[in-house]
Amino acid sequence: MFGFGESIAVVTGVLTTLKSLNETLATIKESGANAGSLANLLGQYDEVQQKIQEVEKSKAGVLSVKESMQVQVAKRQAETFHTQLKDAMLMSGQAQQYSEIIRRIEDSKSAHEQAVRQLKVAKARRRKQLKELATGTLAAFFTWCLVMAAIYIYIKL
Repeated sequence: MFGFGESIAVVTGVLTTLKSLNETLATIKESGANAGSLANLLGQYDEVQQKIQEVEKSKAGVLSVKESMQVQVAKRQAETFHTQLKDAMLMSGQAQQYSEIIRRIEDSKSAHEQAVRQLKVAKARRRKQLKELATGTLAAFFTWCLVMAAIYIYIKL
């Protein structure tokens, strides 16, 4: 209904991916941090962030309470995963690589947040314009009816 099921499926997929990423991170921590594996996880984390952003962007302001809650849970789990991944990368001596990748992710996030704000403002503006158009049309219709009634009365008298 109205494409909402699609966003639920995406959020469910994101949550599943986050669970998988957490399990992979735990395995890497146990077996010793491998630079390639950690960088790969960071890339997957970025993909998860982008999926969350896509849901927010495509459904800005129209998510149901359940969907909104699921998106918030996914965002929180992504933040927790990010913290754990950061710790693992810093402990394995990859601080510079981590900082560079995170800077790119943060740039993407800020651009996304700005785009979502702009979408919400544009939707509010369109809603206001439609309301004004409906009010003007209704006023014109009532004016026309009043003029037609006056003409009818004038002709009949």
